[in-house]
Amino acid sequence: MSIQAIKEEVSKLSREEQAELIHFMVELLAKDNFQLSEAWKDELGRREQALDKGETIGKPAREVIAKYTAR
Repeated sequence: MSIQAIKEEVSKLSREEQAELIHFMVELLAKDNFQLSEAWKDELGRREQALDKGETIGKPAREVIAKYTAR
């Protein structure tokens, strides 16, 4: 199955199923000792600093996931 075919099938899933798939993919990548690119490391560092300085407010993961699974 091609990546495009997988994307098309994923787009047909419910938001809850898509969220479950995302969780699965993150766990899968973590098991493979996935390495972040320098650009992502920099971005995560920037976001962490913004949180520490109070320039932005984080949201609990459950709220973000609920936003996309409640549709």
